[in-house]
Amino acid sequence: MNNQEKSKLDIVGTGSVVIEDTPEIEVAPAQLEMFQDRTLTVLIKHDYYSADSSHGRDLLESFLKALEAKKAVIDRIFVVDSGVKLLDRSNDLYNEFFLLYSDVPVLTVCQESLEEYGADTEGLPANAEVLDSRDIASAIIGLQNVIILE
Repeated sequence: MNNQEKSKLDIVGTGSVVIEDTPEIEVAPAQLEMFQDRTLTVLIKHDYYSADSSHGRDLLESFLKALEAKKAVIDRIFVVDSGVKLLDRSNDLYNEFFLLYSDVPVLTVCQESLEEYGADTEGLPANAEVLDSRDIASAIIGLQNVIILE
């Protein structure tokens, strides 16, 4: 029988490791606040063909509902390319998208995309801004915590 004192790191059984006397990890309050105040930016590039595909509509609806549940941490939504179709009241998912963007501080919409897809965006909310694609690209470069729906 081995009567030697065991070290703080012992191999037990089939390769599992037991670490004794592990110190607790302490996080400074400022670091905790940094993680609690994290914000997300969402870039919506396409509408998943929601107008002509029930599967695409289901996928997009699920995504919008998941984002809506987390909208407290979303600080800005960019809508470009065919994603602007979601702003058209005739879109089947307009109501779901409205629930998402209505409480977000800034909704940024691409001017060229609005023109390309002819989306009827009458009555955009007060939090909406329409920018050209160059200004949107400049705003996106360097952002962290970006979710992209392609």
